[in-house]
Amino acid sequence: MRPVNIFRVSRIHDEGLFNISVKHEAEDHDNHRIKIHEIDSLRILVDALTDSGVSISELDGFYLGFIIPQIGKEFDLLKVTGRNCLNIELKSQDVTEENILAQLRKNHHYLTLLGKKLMLFTVVTDTLTCYRLSRKGNLVRTELSEIVEAVRECDSTYEGRIDRLFRASEYLISPDKAPDKFLLGQYFLTPAQDYVKSELFKGISSEHYCAFFHITGRPCTGKTLLIYDLAKQLAASGRTLIVCRGEPSEGLEIISRAIDNLDFMSADSVCTSSELNSYDFILVDESHRLSNAAFEALCDSAEKNGQICIFSTDPDAVLTNDEKERNIAGRIRVLGLSGEFELSEKLRMNMEIYTFIMKLKHLNFQTDRTYDYDDITVNYANNVSEAHDLIQYFRRKGFIFINACHGRRDEFEECEEHFGSEHIIGREYDKVVMLMDSYFHYDEDGFLKGIIKPDSDSIYPNIFYQGISRVRERLSLVILDAPELLRSILTIID
Repeated sequence: MRPVNIFRVSRIHDEGLFNISVKHEAEDHDNHRIKIHEIDSLRILVDALTDSGVSISELDGFYLGFIIPQIGKEFDLLKVTGRNCLNIELKSQDVTEENILAQLRKNHHYLTLLGKKLMLFTVVTDTLTCYRLSRKGNLVRTELSEIVEAVRECDSTYEGRIDRLFRASEYLISPDKAPDKFLLGQYFLTPAQDYVKSELFKGISSEHYCAFFHITGRPCTGKTLLIYDLAKQLAASGRTLIVCRGEPSEGLEIISRAIDNLDFMSADSVCTSSELNSYDFILVDESHRLSNAAFEALCDSAEKNGQICIFSTDPDAVLTNDEKERNIAGRIRVLGLSGEFELSEKLRMNMEIYTFIMKLKHLNFQTDRTYDYDDITVNYANNVSEAHDLIQYFRRKGFIFINACHGRRDEFEECEEHFGSEHIIGREYDKVVMLMDSYFHYDEDGFLKGIIKPDSDSIYPNIFYQGISRVRERLSLVILDAPELLRSILTIID
């Protein structure tokens, strides 16, 4: 989305024609539609501003109905300059001051990452009643003249695509990789995560004894961050435990020390722990990887001690036939759940990368939008030596090498740094480089296939997708001695 002049677009009264014009002006490819009452509110505000002496040129540079990618947070009017950020929310009819304050505080939370001076207002357009958010976070009744001054203070304009100002790495965090941001609350939940969180707390508050809840979702839908956010809040009410895949990392230890009543335990320690029965709340990340013994120990503890237990699973992240046979997700569903929730919104990565990965899975994947794939590079190596050199080249540029060929391509193990597929579950990285070789091919229907690794228990395609879905911003593929595979993949970015 690009900025528009809100005087020019607001002169159009017809809803259909207005949206055609704005779509063209803003180069908005997301088909965001502005409703007639929103158009009327915009025109009332613009008329009031021009009647107060604001010139047409001073109404340049506004982003209209911008939605933060992957988060879903929408702003009515947003203008960004070198030093300032002006946000004006429009209400067509009177709403409570509590609702206005809640929205402006939330907007402040989202816009803080821009590092600008924030000027946040709400205008109830049927009465032209104006409010602003004070520096202390309070709602203050104000006059239109203050909005006029704010518009004039934003004399220069950012003309680029505003979504580039909201980098995923700034607001989609992995708690163990960014414990300080997690502890300070410098992260955002999607509307879907917020909904699940709200419903879970409703369910927990109504339970007085043992209860089981289940959160499920595909890779990168935010299950891990939601589990950690829930645990942080639950720790204020009672002893809380997060059961994680491996031994708690240094980042998790920092979180545990900073938050009273919050502990971490590896899944392998569950069966032998003498502390398990002392917790009020137990949250299990990546539950589909639990052993039968660990799963049964958790269930027995919850039933005997009246604990609240929240499991999260990902049906697409089953990496071995043994995990598939254990079917922990299926066993969770027959526990007599007090609530089950699915996170199914768009993946927590930019849509360009998401679309590329979907096309990589299936060459005939259809999308209603075209991409330049500026954040994707496809590289070719004729032999192992060239592939090794290319991987090292990208590593020097800050890329993480995730080795989905671990166990079959031992010559690349020295590049891994513990970024094999089994180590990166639940984590996200800004820049990722991955290796593909002749073990990959496309079938006659355009689906990507992978020959099974020597370890026959592994489900090979899932291992590859588990790795590639960790990327947030930039992806590089190194194709090793597989010209037909290269030809197929290049059709995606051609």
